[in-house]
Amino acid sequence: FRPGKAKDENPWQAGTLEWLPNDVYSTRSIRHITSREPLWDQPDLAADVEAGRYYLPNAPTGGRETIVTSPVDAQPEYVIQMPGPGWAPFLAAVFTAGFFLLLTIKAVTIAVTCGVLAVAACLVWVWKLDPGPDRGPIDIGGGYRLPVYMSGPRSHSWWAMVVLMLVAGSLYFSYLFSYLYLWTVSPGIWAGAGSPPLPDLRWPGLSALLFLTAAGSFLGADRLLRADGKRSRLLLPLLVLLAALALAGAVAVEVAGFWQTGLRPAANAYGAMVYMSSLLNGQLAFAVLIMAGFTIARHVSGRLNAVRRVSFENTALLAWYTVGQALLGLLLVHGFPRLVG
Repeated sequence: FRPGKAKDENPWQAGTLEWLPNDVYSTRSIRHITSREPLWDQPDLAADVEAGRYYLPNAPTGGRETIVTSPVDAQPEYVIQMPGPGWAPFLAAVFTAGFFLLLTIKAVTIAVTCGVLAVAACLVWVWKLDPGPDRGPIDIGGGYRLPVYMSGPRSHSWWAMVVLMLVAGSLYFSYLFSYLYLWTVSPGIWAGAGSPPLPDLRWPGLSALLFLTAAGSFLGADRLLRADGKRSRLLLPLLVLLAALALAGAVAVEVAGFWQTGLRPAANAYGAMVYMSSLLNGQLAFAVLIMAGFTIARHVSGRLNAVRRVSFENTALLAWYTVGQALLGLLLVHGFPRLVG
């Protein structure tokens, strides 16, 4: 809280990295750290960092940047180009907070408006996270020349989507446990007993066909994008759109199948659990629909190709996960009651 810059930026003579000298945004250069208290183990470390003797001393990309390293040995692998200051992340945070806080006082209309604006702000922000254009490896110092873009399993973005899928999977397996637990404690409200009978098998069959169509369309779009020819410019947006609409349509068919039997989510616990399966799949399908629109926009603007393909990869990964989860759900809510009945 003292005005001005302190004469000694490490008055406690601490040994950890938060006491390195900082500029406006971060340290002047990035040091490869090999111990818990590097400022104690390397007495000249702070001065060397400030002098720019380590990695990324001169912003070779011309903007904010940082290094992605290997998870175990912390070996530099590629450089991330970070967006500069702007209103998009600030507004995304404000509207996200507004969405959840307004729901607590049941101001649903205003909350939904905040939710839509939060998503829009996030999309503007995410657009800047992948600035382009393509460029070769850059010199980061220390004898390293690194690429400024990475896709596939070596990308931090790819692994972030994997973590998201694991979170979604843990939520869905919690639902599976609840569904099966309900069968053990309340068999009297099961389909055909205390609830309307199951829909005809044509309903889950059509839903499964649409889910598989979505998965196949993303697979075809992936092959087109890798080829990166004229056909991809025309067919890829159509395949991505078809896949996203097929996902949404599959969830709608599943809901319609149970609705036409007379089962309602508020009727009993069984009805609530049946529709919860569609809700969990539907929220993922909705996310894929938004991401598909973003991917198409990137493709039309020339920012998506065989190399710069992270936005497509993330959309396809989430879509394939959604298909797998949804097919498991169809087997559960349509097959299990028939099996035990």
